Amino acid sequence: MTQLVGAIAQVAVFALVPLAWWLQAGRPEGSFPRWLGFRAAKGAGGTAVLAATVTCGLGFFASALFAGPSAWTMTGEPFAMLLAIALAALIQTALSEELFFRGFLLNWLGAKRTGPVVANLVQALACGLVRMAGHWVFVDRELTPCLAALALGAGSAFLAGWVKQDTGSLLLPWAAHGAGNLIAGLVAVVTR
Repeated sequence: MTQLVGAIAQVAVFALVPLAWWLQAGRPEGSFPRWLGFRAAKGAGGTAVLAATVTCGLGFFASALFAGPSAWTMTGEPFAMLLAIALAALIQTALSEELFFRGFLLNWLGAKRTGPVVANLVQALACGLVRMAGHWVFVDRELTPCLAALALGAGSAFLAGWVKQDTGSLLLPWAAHGAGNLIAGLVAVVTR
């Protein structure tokens, strides 16, 4: 139950700034979820989009696995552990980050400020820096692993941002991010 409350709270916190901006901006695109990118992906069947989505998922998998078993400290009954891993991987981490970085920051920067390429680079770097800081604070204070967390996080975020820009949808990046985290969590728990 604590995990569920924590996941919902984290999504809410990550959605507060985007929601506040959307409200003050006159509610572009009508609904908040649609503005963030919760809509059907256009052109999602293309080879480049598929390759970028799979590579993005693999990058998030490596980044989450790289965080080590300490990031996945679930104990208890197998079903409860699976549920906790899925909740942490798909909602608490993937949805929160996709809402803020690809749903909000990419839209906000790209719409009126920097253009799509610079917006994608900035959101990817911001996401990578958050992952590096998280690695530094919660996992390991060595420089090389922290830089690896930055590179994996920023590279995966850049691909997720490109997919979001190309398809207009947040669903594929969220699916790739969530799948990468979920598989990494399962691997970390099974191999510990």
